[in-house]
Amino acid sequence: MGQQSDGRAPDTIRLLIVDDMAETAQNVQKLLHFEKDIRVVGIASSGRDAIQKADQLRPDVILMDINLRDMDGVEVAEVINRQINTCIVMMSVQADPEIFSQAMSVGARGFLVKPFTSEKLVRTIRRAIENIPQPGPGGGGYAASGGGGSGGLRKIIAVYSPKGGAGTSVLAANLAIALQQASQKSVVLVDANLQNGDAHVLLNINTSASIDELREAVGIDQEIIEGTVIKHADSEIGLLRAPLSPESAEQFTSDATKTILSALRDNFDYVVVDTGSYLSEATLTVLEEADLIAAVTTLEVTTIHRVSQFFQLAERVNISLSKVRLVCNRVEQYYGIRPNQVESQLRRRFFAQIPEDEKLVVASINRGVPFIVSQKAAPISRAIHTLAQRAVEVLAPQNDPTPSRRWPAFRQ
Repeated sequence: MGQQSDGRAPDTIRLLIVDDMAETAQNVQKLLHFEKDIRVVGIASSGRDAIQKADQLRPDVILMDINLRDMDGVEVAEVINRQINTCIVMMSVQADPEIFSQAMSVGARGFLVKPFTSEKLVRTIRRAIENIPQPGPGGGGYAASGGGGSGGLRKIIAVYSPKGGAGTSVLAANLAIALQQASQKSVVLVDANLQNGDAHVLLNINTSASIDELREAVGIDQEIIEGTVIKHADSEIGLLRAPLSPESAEQFTSDATKTILSALRDNFDYVVVDTGSYLSEATLTVLEEADLIAAVTTLEVTTIHRVSQFFQLAERVNISLSKVRLVCNRVEQYYGIRPNQVESQLRRRFFAQIPEDEKLVVASINRGVPFIVSQKAAPISRAIHTLAQRAVEVLAPQNDPTPSRRWPAFRQ
């Protein structure tokens, strides 16, 4: 292995430990003693010391206690993230979801509850580093192979209709598969219709693992995601199913939903979210966090009216209309309303039009085989592929994206 000018291997993870307890810092060093790819480059005993040493040492990872004598660890992390490009892993003696949410809100990429094992420490550091941008020519720092980094996609697509029965679940499931086929990137379908979700039925996946497990977790790492996201046998997408119990929908607060979306973003190139029609706290959070919203209407007066109201409401609730794309589902002449009439009324052009094919859709639902898989040449499948390709183009980064993320080891 070659050496860099500073005498270290090019794939060494440079670690700064921040803790006002000398015993903790010493223990971390002992736990990492036999790890050839992780080197402790400094120890800081206070928040101010951490800010100064982070700027001087430019570590790849900072392992920081959340409770420091002079400053709050979350505040320190926020300051450091504004100064340098690094990866922060927070640690605490408290397994408190609120503390975890605070850490994630300032960009922390991992969370450890003291005491932790050597295996847990090393795994958390290595997984967190996968999301650090790869250095350019002459730059230092660790670059994990297969990681998406800042050049990766990490895009959230919300499929939403303010009127129930518009076909968003069928559209979201087929769109997720079409996205994977169009981009060859990692895709997860998230069933965030928390009270009535049935994406697992559409994909014929029988599982008791659900989004509830991510909500209840104290620190969502890749291991937890691998245990809850299930691979769809007929495609390369993963599924995170809705809660088993509709009552738990009320427990998905804005913070909990943001934490889940952030963790999924860090593990998949595309996160396709099927939402409920009711603007709950969780649904609003999904729409706020989404990079693209497929707002679905049909050629029914009631649905068109609800979509019109949604556009009026969106900006008042912090949803940017610039990321909303209007999709017309179930297009058919016999409904008596033409798509161009809807465009005129809503003053928006359709991003995509999906033709009506009731016989094919119902058959695919009953069989649990998405039509995008079973009937690739059907007009409705071609329309979904067009929608997926346009979404890929809209969400494409300015520069060429890095290779797809390392695919999680889905549960089968």
